[in-house]
Amino acid sequence: MSTTQIRTALTVRADLRPVERLVLIQLGDFAGPDGVAFPTVGRLAAAANVSDSTVSRVLQKLTELGLIERTASRSTTGAAAPTAYRVIGGRA
Repeated sequence: MSTTQIRTALTVRADLRPVERLVLIQLGDFAGPDGVAFPTVGRLAAAANVSDSTVSRVLQKLTELGLIERTASRSTTGAAAPTAYRVIGGRA
């Protein structure tokens, strides 16, 4: 858990919908000391008690708003690896 990431999620943008803020908080909760989180969409959906498609839409919006960074990665064999997420705050 990264308290810095959670604090950012709690204080950023007053106009976020509750589910958007909840996913942002969950990302902070899943983050390690370096502020990077690797939860699956399914894990975020279960934690927020919403559907995978809702989480996917929320992650897209949070990315567009500049509130999170998403980094898709590949393993050394070229297979898809977990996506890394970081709460960055974004524009007010």
